[in-house]
Order: sequence, then C-alpha cells, then structure tokens
Amino acid sequence: MKNRFLFLSTVALAALAAAVFPLNSSAETDAAGPRARLRPVRDAIRSSGARWTAGETSVSNLPESEWHRLTGLDSTPPTGPQAPEPPVKWLPRAVDWRDNGGNFVTPARQQGGCGSCWSFAMTGALESYVLRKRNTPGADLDLSEQVYVSCSSVGSCKGGVLFPLFLLREGLPPESAYPYIEANGSCADAKPGWEGQAHKIDGWGMVSPSLSKIKAALAHYGPLPTSMQVYSDLLDYKSGIYTRVGGKRLGGHAVLLVGYNDEEEYFISQEQLGHGLGRERFFPHRLLPDAFARSLRPDHRGLLLNDERRLKIWFNLRRAG
Repeated sequence: MKNRFLFLSTVALAALAAAVFPLNSSAETDAAGPRARLRPVRDAIRSSGARWTAGETSVSNLPESEWHRLTGLDSTPPTGPQAPEPPVKWLPRAVDWRDNGGNFVTPARQQGGCGSCWSFAMTGALESYVLRKRNTPGADLDLSEQVYVSCSSVGSCKGGVLFPLFLLREGLPPESAYPYIEANGSCADAKPGWEGQAHKIDGWGMVSPSLSKIKAALAHYGPLPTSMQVYSDLLDYKSGIYTRVGGKRLGGHAVLLVGYNDEEEYFISQEQLGHGLGRERFFPHRLLPDAFARSLRPDHRGLLLNDERRLKIWFNLRRAG
C-alpha cells in the first residue's frame, strides 16, 4: 500500500477573491443583530455567483477581539530537503479520503480557545497516515494534540508552525496520555512513558508547487496538513463550495486537506474552528488554478509563498507496504 506523510504549507486556498462587502465594526455588528450582519455576506454571495450558503454558526457571532483564537498559524516558512515527485502516471478526477477504499480520515476535533490549529492539522494527518499504513480504515485512533502543543517546542496557544521534526523524533501517543486542555500545558503533565506508545513518521521533504502536483500528492500519499488565509466571511459558512466573497482577514489557519473534485473544482478540508461551521466540519472550497498560483506574491506576513516562490509539501520518504 502506498503511504507517505506529506505537508502542504503556505497555500492561500481561501483568498481567491477581492472583498466585495464592507466590514462593520464589532459594535455595529452587535447593534444590528445577526440577520442584519449576515445580509451583506449573503448579498455578496449572490452578486459574485459563489456557490455556498451563509448562516448562523457557533463562531459567527464571536466578538472580533476573540477572532485571533480561531487561527494560530505562524508565518515562519519551514525549510527542508527536496523530495521526489509522487510516481503518479494519471490522476483520478476526484479523491475523498473519507471514502477511498474506506474512511482514512479521523473525526474533526475542536481546538477551542487555543490557537493550536497547527497541532490539530498535523495530528489529523498523522492519524490518517497510521490508518493508511496499517490499512485499517475507520479505526478509532485519537492521538494527543496536547502532547504536540506542550512538548514539541514548535508552537503554543498563540500559534505554531507546520514542521515535522517532532513527529519524526518523538511522535504522538494516544489522547489518553495527555487529554486536550485548550492551554499550553506542560510536557511534565503527560503520562509517564508516553514515548513508548507514540506513532512516528520516517522522514520528510518538500516539492515545488503546481495544482497537478498538489493533487498527485493528495491522491497518492493521503491527507495533507496545509494552510489557508481565513477571512471573516468563512465564520458564516454553512454549506456549499466556499470561495471568499469579502470580510476582514483573521490570519493563517492550518487545516487538513482530505480530497479534491475536478468536475466541481474544489478541494475538501477538515477544520477545527468550532462546532457548527458546516455540518461535519469539512468544507469544499475552490481549487487554486495553476495560472493564479504563478501570479501570487507574498503578503505582508509571507503566508502565500516563500522567498523562493515555492510552496512546501512535507512527506515521509519511506514507502509503506
């Protein structure tokens, strides 16, 4: 069974359109009420021809002062060795690892008020990696995001980076070794001897970007931790194929890419923003065309492309089974 561990970093998957509706202040929003606040978002969806529905979610009325807790991806670009391209001769028109010879995607979990999206995306990818390596779709595997937050030294509740060395050297144990506490915590509080229960990867690397290479990596090696720019309109997402129609930029957010569909032109991501953002906390969003990817420039935080104009895909260099 082909199985490698990949990381796709610094892709602005959500930043595909210019803002087309004004952003009210949080005070104006509270005074206007939920329906009035949603009206410009819905108007922008209709006028732009976007294919998604906006509505009330568990995070749509969160005060603007707390928006930063929903993101948490550090802008520091990881570095690493180049990796060989996936040996793929053709790409399927659609891939969804929730239904690809079985379900190799573990349930979405909630990061809460801690900016630990980077830990959840990486942990979710490791869980998928283990399921694919063992060929045990649907297995009940829940690894400890808290160990990653408290022990890895690559982030905290104020944000972190998609960097795999901890998963290579130490790995992650089951959730019971250190249940999630929505705080930085201390590695000393983890269950003694957790290292003996940890799941690890064997190596990692990176490749140059293109839509076809991203899809090939996703189809051949499984779910990918990746990053996206989050704008406030995403907080109102209920269903459909998301494209940005406006709103204020919240920051970088790590998600787990679990599939794509060529006919409908979307990727599928799993997120951890909170209950109610989509029925199952998976949301389709528009593909990033090759031509658009080549035209991108770094934003002021460097979250779109790095200085070498390369996106990063990290993965296990050892073929499993």
